[in-house]
Amino acid sequence: MKALVRWGATLGIAGSVIFGGISEIGTLQAVALPQNEIVKKLQSVPVFTLINPKGEFLVISRNNESKAISQVGFFISKQDAQKFLDVRIKKENPQLASTFQVTPLSLANYYQIVQEAKKKKDSTIYTLVPTQQQLESAKTLLNQNGQKVQQFNGIPLFIPKLKKGYLTIPVPQSKERYVPLYFEKEQATALLDEFKKAVPQEAKDAGIEVADLYSVIDTLNSSNDPNMSKFVLWPSRESIEFLSSLSPKSTTPNQPPANRPSRTPAPKK
Repeated sequence: MKALVRWGATLGIAGSVIFGGISEIGTLQAVALPQNEIVKKLQSVPVFTLINPKGEFLVISRNNESKAISQVGFFISKQDAQKFLDVRIKKENPQLASTFQVTPLSLANYYQIVQEAKKKKDSTIYTLVPTQQQLESAKTLLNQNGQKVQQFNGIPLFIPKLKKGYLTIPVPQSKERYVPLYFEKEQATALLDEFKKAVPQEAKDAGIEVADLYSVIDTLNSSNDPNMSKFVLWPSRESIEFLSSLSPKSTTPNQPPANRPSRTPAPKK
């Protein structure tokens, strides 16, 4: 929670958009990156689950082909987590529901829980649930780009990019510029729109790439490209508002930077 508070207190956008030539995700050689760097990237994103006063997760049990399955849900959206508690759990078991509440953790916590469960061969399934709206946005974009997709299986991320690289943004308390991986299509669209207004000629081939969070994490685990350190997971607008509520002095970067974009060449390969 302290890490989330720190993020809520410092998150913001300042300065200009810049053209960044970062290598494509999914085309990199396999050399593992330090786990602490992966955890650090995931730490900035809140997720929400149901926990009782004893610190226990709400475990949902169901039968699948005569086999009992235990599942714990983590939600990208706090509203979805609350709705799950208020609508489904309270309807099925009001007494049980009264002992649980929506609790924020970080995506890093979720990742570590899953990794620990794999080591212990825990049969419990820890499921990360995206918002339905963003699943639909991902499917629509992929279909528009020529991919025939009936449904998107995973957690969609939206990456603003040009023909030869990705857009980058400044991040507080850092001299570096980073490629934002947004959990909402609307955030990626806002950044692209600002870039198009500033340099329409540069932005004529601009678009939004759809990636899957799990694939990105796998790439972080197996990439030898130093540019992977330039990718940053950017929380949804709802999550940013939540983080802001943790710290009254925090900023809420719901809009892209307004300064004129500049251009930098792609890194040499």
